[in-house]
Amino acid sequence: MRGREWGVVAALFVLPFCWVLLSATDYGATYDEPHYASAGSRYAAWWARAAAAPGEALTRDAIYAAWRLNHEHPPLQKVASGFSYRWLGDVLPGLTAMRLPSALWYSLAICALFLFLRGVWGFGAGLVAAIAFATLPRIFAHAHFDALDMPMAAWFFITAAATAHALRRNSWGWAALAGGAFGLALLAKVNAFFLPVLLISWALIWHRRRWPKLLAVMLIGPAVFFAAWPWLWIAPIAHMRGYFAFHFGHAAYNVWYLGKLYQLAPWHYPFVIAAVITPALVLIAMAAGIATARPRRSANEALLLLGLAMALIPSALPSSPKYNGERLFLPAFPFIAAFAGGGFAWAVARVRSLDFLKREENARLARLLPVMIGAGLIAPSVIGMMRTHPYQLAYYNAFVGGTAGATKRGFETIYWGQVLAEGVDFINQVETQNPRVLVIPKGVIYLLELQHARKDAQFTADESEAGSVDYVMFQCMQSDFTELCWRLYREAKPSKVVEVDGAPLLVVYDREAVARVLETLRTQMNAGEPG
Repeated sequence: MRGREWGVVAALFVLPFCWVLLSATDYGATYDEPHYASAGSRYAAWWARAAAAPGEALTRDAIYAAWRLNHEHPPLQKVASGFSYRWLGDVLPGLTAMRLPSALWYSLAICALFLFLRGVWGFGAGLVAAIAFATLPRIFAHAHFDALDMPMAAWFFITAAATAHALRRNSWGWAALAGGAFGLALLAKVNAFFLPVLLISWALIWHRRRWPKLLAVMLIGPAVFFAAWPWLWIAPIAHMRGYFAFHFGHAAYNVWYLGKLYQLAPWHYPFVIAAVITPALVLIAMAAGIATARPRRSANEALLLLGLAMALIPSALPSSPKYNGERLFLPAFPFIAAFAGGGFAWAVARVRSLDFLKREENARLARLLPVMIGAGLIAPSVIGMMRTHPYQLAYYNAFVGGTAGATKRGFETIYWGQVLAEGVDFINQVETQNPRVLVIPKGVIYLLELQHARKDAQFTADESEAGSVDYVMFQCMQSDFTELCWRLYREAKPSKVVEVDGAPLLVVYDREAVARVLETLRTQMNAGEPG
């Protein structure tokens, strides 16, 4: 690569990384973050102890004590988060230190997209794909959370790209790097076990004679996975069996989809969700990129197409859990952005083929058009990201009418509890002494208490106390709604509401509003009317 391109890579890493860190405190804590942060602190402390006193740390009891917490999930994000907090917790504000690794994976994925796509459809396509991914509103949100999904999305794509490069160049060095990336993907989340299906099926068609390099990738990855997860060092067979049993028997949480409540949503859930949360112009560009791709002629284009399919199809299987919007198939989005870059390259080629742009007097316009097309493609994503900040998890595209339109069409408005932080701020400011708050659903009170709720506030999850509390609070995650939630949501005026595009994300109702709804419910029950 030339110096200019390395400068672009540096900018693509530094600018998004800093952007995420500077906005990290805008986002409230999510359901999973406290669990991962607690485990990460223990893991990092164990590694530090292993370096200082290996004789003590490497005993079976010491490993078990440190690594049993949250052993259901692999440790990459948690270890990185633990060390980040250990080293930077006194410097960075709020949750920023624990969230820093997600910003790192996000920036690495952006750079990987540029580097890979410039070799497929050219410099411009690589740059547009990288920026398109960086500005996908929901991807930007995930870059802020101390969770497993952003590292999985990043290392899934990086592994595929590095393996393709290793086989194309027939390089042992690149095979080793790709194997290391595969190991990190395995350490990120269980989705990585679909990578061998993707890479082996692709390589059998395109690089059949270079199977030793692919075999190296497939062997190095599991070796890294085992070496970096001490939980597997003790009872490896039993613990691996438990790992797979947990994921294949994972609870199928409820999801609100197309106006119905499902425990296992229909097979089309991941495809529809991916379509409605990708900004409209990026989605159109992606469709153009897929339609004009030549997978029979180009190994890289075939890999991108197979990668997109492999990232989505497992989530469409009948027994696969389907909830939390895009979260469980986040690895699909680097491939979506890649094809948007391909669509951009196709559009530029078509425009440049116009006769009037071939004239000498229009040479300047011909040079500017790619910039104009790229900016036009990305601008709605940036606008959507800024308009929904910091609640990009509630972003929906123009095809479904934004967040308000998607809510009316029966999509879940938001998930993961991030918006509950604003409920805490509201309770902290009310004049009510010793406020009693009913929080729905059960099991999220810990998240409120972690976010510096006032000491005299009393939280309950017992809905039978609805008539005696001062406030009822819930986020607008319709799959968690009880009958009381639906009645309040549809009939009562909240004392506090957090909105995006006119769609409520969090609502808090006072005693009077709750009393009126409860009285209506009692009257209907006494009259034998349906609720």
